[in-house]
Amino acid sequence: MKEIDVREQPLLSFAKTTRIALAGVKYRLFRSIVTVAVIAVAMAFLMNILSESLIKKAVALSAREGIEELHRTDKWIAKLSVPQSYAELIAALAAPDGFSKDRNMLELDELDPDQQARIQRLAGQAAVYLTFFDELNYGRRRVLVGSAASTRILDLLQDETRRKRLTEALRNMRSVRFPGDPEAFSAFLDEWPALRDYLGTVRENQRVAIQSVQDALNQRTMLTAMQQADGPFGERIRRAGFDLSEAEATSLTAQAMAVADNNLIADTINRPELRQAVAARYDVLPGDVSIDQIWSMLAKPNSASWYIERMREVPLPLPERLTTDRLTDLSNARAESKLYLKAERLTTEAGGGFMGIGERMTWLAFVSMLVCVVGIANAMLMSVTERFREIATLKCLGALDGFIMTVFLIEASVLGLVGGVVGTLLGLALCLTRMFSIFHSLVSRSFPLNEIVLAALLSIAAGVILAAVAAVYPSFRAARLAPMEAMRIE
Repeated sequence: MKEIDVREQPLLSFAKTTRIALAGVKYRLFRSIVTVAVIAVAMAFLMNILSESLIKKAVALSAREGIEELHRTDKWIAKLSVPQSYAELIAALAAPDGFSKDRNMLELDELDPDQQARIQRLAGQAAVYLTFFDELNYGRRRVLVGSAASTRILDLLQDETRRKRLTEALRNMRSVRFPGDPEAFSAFLDEWPALRDYLGTVRENQRVAIQSVQDALNQRTMLTAMQQADGPFGERIRRAGFDLSEAEATSLTAQAMAVADNNLIADTINRPELRQAVAARYDVLPGDVSIDQIWSMLAKPNSASWYIERMREVPLPLPERLTTDRLTDLSNARAESKLYLKAERLTTEAGGGFMGIGERMTWLAFVSMLVCVVGIANAMLMSVTERFREIATLKCLGALDGFIMTVFLIEASVLGLVGGVVGTLLGLALCLTRMFSIFHSLVSRSFPLNEIVLAALLSIAAGVILAAVAAVYPSFRAARLAPMEAMRIE
């Protein structure tokens, strides 16, 4: 019997296999373009929603910081006018730096570290329980604690009968999840009087400190006095026990001056002479002149200079700092503050879902990816059908099943890479166009570059992976095709 010499099958290198796959893409260019278009549309949608969610989150954070900065003077005026409520003190003490904000929160009571730790622990528990009751709807809260609200609830539950009634009502409300177990809550209620007494002491310290600051006003309004926060009035605030750094005092002074100047400009709308002058300048009726129109006018240096001259003719007591540049800066700052408010309103739903795109958009992205997979699989199946004779010829020449699968997978991955890059760039361009049209300069100031790059890489990778996954079945079918069967197909 003749011995059969079976030699090792020669294998093509990955580079040559890739060139064969690219030749197939080039030969069927039209179908490849269609497949790339399917992938590009899906990846453009994915990149658009990913980048939009990331930009909205960054804009929302920037807007909140800007609004907080705008309200800094108001917060300090409130802080220096009225002692904080028990709920506000609890929230402040529950924060990690609760004992480092003001001397009248700690040093006037001379607490040792163990007492600090106990008070902060109780404040943290109180904050959790108060948040639970505050988030309940009116009907459920009425059933649980009646008409009591805020820390009055904790005072009410000092009565054992009301505690038992609350526990029984919570047991019957299976849809309501109470934070922690009833025993821990009962233990906290036993310690609540100690925390309440401490909070009362803090409020009394604040009242004394506030009175000390009020005595330094000397018939001035708090806003007028805050314009000297970087001077004697700031020193008086510090002596009263409030934590006012030099940098914050300088910022408060500038902001208080800006608020005063804004109020001065806003009051000019009530001056008939100025209203008539603006109406004559823009050829409108005096009744049609609005404060927004005046602020828009002040954004232009020539108009701002003209308006200063009209204010001096009235005459109005103008501070020396109220120059043309000052009015222009105030107008730009007002426009920026309106942009902050608009951004806050339009980004209230930012966050949630995959990468913060929201649950609804997450599902839409999932459906688009599914459609993409189906489209790619269909295109690859058609490619296999068209290439039956080519596949049979390759197998007759000794091509293994693995080689056939590799060719089709490389072809799909290349199409996925091209489609992913095109779709990512298209989606990012559409997103940036829309975001700049809505949020203007806030986008460039808070642009999350690292996150956007990561989203772009994720989108491109998703295109490649989806294309490869969608090509698995078509490539497997091509690899398992019998050569003689394929040769018979026309």
